[in-house]
Amino acid sequence: MIRSLSSFDIYVLIDELQEIVDDIVDKIYQLSRDEILIKVKNIKTKKKQNIYIRNGKFLTITNKNFSTPDRPSVFALTLRKYLMNGIISSIVQHEFDRILKFNISKKEGEYTLVVELFSNGNIILVDPSKKIILPLIKQSWAHRKIKGREEYTPPPSQTNPFKLSKEKFAELIKNSSTDIVRTLAVSVNLSGIIAEEICNRANVDKKIAVKEINDKTINRVYKSLNNFLDIFKKKDFNPVFVKENNVIVDILPFEFTSFKSHNFEEINRFSKGLEFFINKKEKVVKKEESKADENLGKLERQLTQQKDRILSLEEEIKRKKLEGDLIYLHYQDIEQILKDIKNVLNLTEKHIEIKKINEKKIVKKFVPDQKILIINLSDTKGQVFDVKINHRLSVADNAEKAYDENKKFKTKLSGAKKSLNKTLEEIQKVKEKKKIEDQKAVKKIVKKEKYYWFERFRWFISSEGNIIVGGRDAKTNDIVVKKYLKEGDRYSHADVQGAPSIVIKSKNFQGIQIPISENTLGEACIFAASFSKAWKQFAEAQAYWVLPEQVSKSPQSGEFVPHGAFIIRGKRNYLRCKLEVALGKIVLENTEKVMCGPVSAIRKYSKNFVVLVPGNITKTEIANKLSKIFDVNVDEIDRVLPSGGSQVVDSIGVKI
Repeated sequence: MIRSLSSFDIYVLIDELQEIVDDIVDKIYQLSRDEILIKVKNIKTKKKQNIYIRNGKFLTITNKNFSTPDRPSVFALTLRKYLMNGIISSIVQHEFDRILKFNISKKEGEYTLVVELFSNGNIILVDPSKKIILPLIKQSWAHRKIKGREEYTPPPSQTNPFKLSKEKFAELIKNSSTDIVRTLAVSVNLSGIIAEEICNRANVDKKIAVKEINDKTINRVYKSLNNFLDIFKKKDFNPVFVKENNVIVDILPFEFTSFKSHNFEEINRFSKGLEFFINKKEKVVKKEESKADENLGKLERQLTQQKDRILSLEEEIKRKKLEGDLIYLHYQDIEQILKDIKNVLNLTEKHIEIKKINEKKIVKKFVPDQKILIINLSDTKGQVFDVKINHRLSVADNAEKAYDENKKFKTKLSGAKKSLNKTLEEIQKVKEKKKIEDQKAVKKIVKKEKYYWFERFRWFISSEGNIIVGGRDAKTNDIVVKKYLKEGDRYSHADVQGAPSIVIKSKNFQGIQIPISENTLGEACIFAASFSKAWKQFAEAQAYWVLPEQVSKSPQSGEFVPHGAFIIRGKRNYLRCKLEVALGKIVLENTEKVMCGPVSAIRKYSKNFVVLVPGNITKTEIANKLSKIFDVNVDEIDRVLPSGGSQVVDSIGVKI
């Protein structure tokens, strides 16, 4: 079983996760595209544990060992940068959703690692100001965006059964149009197995339609739900494995009465039981990344780094400007400290005097051997800043040094912005190139559909299943007759010069033997007439059918047989045929094909088709129109239409 976590599972798990609150984040790894491992350590006991996360599906604490990658991913490096050595201050479930929040305290504030275990899932690093630093996956909806520098907004909350009044519960039930179990699972946000358990405890048939339930039954189900929820509120958990034929198939926080045909095995901890399901993962088919996608990924990562660099430089520019201003603001105080330091450094015994300087209110740290002098300087609003001073330089020189560094950072910022603009241009070029490649790819993506031998000719399948093929020109007329006219088959031809040779096979398209009926022969003659030159001139035409032995390529003395033509000896069976065909999509062995033939044949295999007769609309115009109606390539339509103009006289299942 591939295990994912429900809201109730998370509710139970949160209780056990409290044991790692106050632990230190030790190491972080990205094991695969969707797996994150966070190692935590207890400050007092030095006990280490792992938080294992499978994006969108699964999370647990475990002592299981994992093989970690040699090189950390960008996402893992980012998590390390902001979370390592931080203290886990709290772990909570957002509302009653499948969202966990790990709040991690660092010196600069509290970061949050949000784990979303629904849909495609996500793992999102959020800074102390609630802005997203980096998500595992960039996502965008109408109501929220999950990407860097956006404020983290959780999705709209689902129904919280713990906060559901009797009136609201009854309203949710009565507004449903399905059965009780699905209503509880979806509308009340209980999940399938919990919904079944509530029905079982309430002694209500889970398949009963909501419209058949009275108020008394609704009250009974509501009472059953609250009794069930009380177990969770009291945290009266006794986790068990669910076994079927002695095989573990699931884990529950306590025994469910609805699992009557299963056995239970007690386990100490819910998270310990979840360990069993860590290795049971869905097989992920790796999507082949195009060169454009690869370049785009590199450029977007580069863009993120450049934006971070620009922010860093802007901060440095402000800081250096502030340092220069603060030095001039406290000119006399700093000058006095520098004089004191100069006097101290000339002494033979400096230790006591250095200590005295460090005790001065303005001095934060003075270590002459390491050339360190950090002083506390307040701005005009009274806010205090640490400023590093070179005690070998004058006050003015220190201020000028800060301003010079400010200018250098401004120059670097200008260069960084140019680089960023260049990257943006490159990203735009790659996106345009990718768009063209994608458009070409769409054109090139042709399903590897089964290609049948008869598709090189004119063809249709009779309403009784016979495959009928005809030549497209003199060459294919010869091939159709010489190669495919066999004993038991029939031959048809329109009584018009320039008509195709038609072979009626005594087999279906799969090669299975079937008889040739009068109806099939009639359809073949209509096909022969409609795809002859008569289509351009008449509304009706004669066609005939004969036996294979009546068809010959060998002329008698004085006869001439042109290329693509045949001599017919003996009786011909004539039929008067209305020139009318239909065109529609049919399905052969799960593959769609466009077929054009007698109306009766198309009607047998297609619910959506058009009926055509000779007309004044050109073949090209008709093909273009029908390609849009049937959503197929215009060449496919053009290939199966009769030669010459047509007009649509009827349409079934499609709008013209």
